[in-house]
Amino acid sequence: MATRKQILESIKVAGYHHDDQAFLRLYTENRLSYTAAQAARMAGIRARQQGMKCSCYACNNRPTY
Repeated sequence: MATRKQILESIKVAGYHHDDQAFLRLYTENRLSYTAAQAARMAGIRARQQGMKCSCYACNNRPTY
């Protein structure tokens, strides 16, 4: 089972990638407060707007040719 911190980080990544389906799934499956989930999502959106690098596994482990 994932911890609350891991779930909020996953929601932040979903916000970064504008993945509303993943956000909704994580929010409903893990019974978080809407305020905390929305704050994590907005943090991801703001990070992308500010040009910060994504912290997810898929983005960081792409092969470079």
